[in-house]
Amino acid sequence: MAKVEYEKKGEIAFITINRPKAMNAIDFEMVELMHKIWDDFNEDQELRVAVLTAAGDHFCVGFDIMSMLDRLGRDKFDWTKSAIHGDVNCNPIHHGVKKPIVAAVTGNVNGVGLWLVLASDIRIATPETSFGLGEVRINFPVEFTALLPRFMPLALASEMLITGRNITAQRFYDLGIINALVEKGELMNEAEKAAKQICGGGPLAIEAMKQLIHKGYDLDYEAIMNLSDKIVSPVVNSQDTKEALRAFSEKRKPVWTGK
Repeated sequence: MAKVEYEKKGEIAFITINRPKAMNAIDFEMVELMHKIWDDFNEDQELRVAVLTAAGDHFCVGFDIMSMLDRLGRDKFDWTKSAIHGDVNCNPIHHGVKKPIVAAVTGNVNGVGLWLVLASDIRIATPETSFGLGEVRINFPVEFTALLPRFMPLALASEMLITGRNITAQRFYDLGIINALVEKGELMNEAEKAAKQICGGGPLAIEAMKQLIHKGYDLDYEAIMNLSDKIVSPVVNSQDTKEALRAFSEKRKPVWTGK
């Protein structure tokens, strides 16, 4: 079986990290698989949302250290070779994924695994989940360090980065970093429920709002207004919006075409 499974069920894509015996540590083969998966998910017009999860008791303990050691033994690192930001990467944001991603996680979530969760739009975890960044122990600066303050308070980001200390799911939930805490037996049910709710909304509006969240973060007010005009106006003028307004008045569900 593939180390990353990719299954399409109607409008929902299920992406499953599938290396449970290694606690789902990411190696370079898996980076290549996810690189292709994100591109396919982004381009497949039939898919509306992805559910990202993992087999076994742990979502992802981070990058496979032996795989990294082997690569560094043969070649020097530079940014083009980054598994998160390089030419071939596992990062949905770097791939410009416009569709929503629901992350359903349990157990250990570390390093690149944490980034995959933060790069998702809806994040669901179990109470026993723990989140960490242990790269400091191997003298490897976390590649997404500069992006962490976008997702969590600066003090927490600093604590995780420089101490390597794990953070509980409850603390992440209390800080609004994850959306829900559910028991392990309900994890996938909750994720699929969220995915189906997303499918009920207008696809153009959802893609527009996701773009605005990511592209508008560092802009000033005037630049945000210009970006919003560029992205929002075409959606408001779309056939889907007219269809949704008619459906509302006729008390029926709209038929989305993505146009």
